[in-house]
Amino acid sequence: MNTVRQVLERLDLTLNETKTRIVDARQESFNFLGFAIRVSKGLKTGKRYPHVCPSPKSRARIKERITQMTGRERTPIPLEDIVGSMNATLRGWANYFHYRNSNGVLEKVKVHAEERLRKHLMKRYKVKDRGIGLGRFPSQQLYTRYGLYKVPTTAGWKTAHVSV
Repeated sequence: MNTVRQVLERLDLTLNETKTRIVDARQESFNFLGFAIRVSKGLKTGKRYPHVCPSPKSRARIKERITQMTGRERTPIPLEDIVGSMNATLRGWANYFHYRNSNGVLEKVKVHAEERLRKHLMKRYKVKDRGIGLGRFPSQQLYTRYGLYKVPTTAGWKTAHVSV
C-alpha cells in the first residue's frame, strides 16, 4: 500500500483511503474501474479463471441513462436526435465494457435499449397496446429503419478462460 501511495504522489494523485482496500482476488470479488472481478471455475474444465464483467452499478447506470434519453418528456425532440444520443452512449459503453465475460450483460443492455426505444415510439405515435407496439416496431426494424446501434453480444475470441 505504501508503494502505491508513493507512485501516486509522484504522479500528483492521491489514494482515496475510504475506497481502497487490499483483497486476495482468489478468495473474494472486487470492483475496479466499473468491472466486477472474481475468480471462477470453468463449467467444462473445472479450471479457475478470472471472471471479468461490468459491475452491477455500471449496468444500472447505463440502463438509467437510456431510460432518461427515451423518457416521455422527450417526445417533442426529433427522433433522429434521440436515437443519435442513444447510439453514442451505447457505442461508448459497449466499446469500454465489451471485454471477457460480458456477453450476458451486453445482451441485457441491448434488450433494454430496444424496449425503451420501442416504448418511446409507442408514446410518440400514440400506440397504447404493447402487442400492437411489438408488431408495429419489431426489433429488426429498430435497427434498420430507425438506426439504433446494435450492441455486440458475442465475443470476438473463442475463449476467455485463462488459468490462474
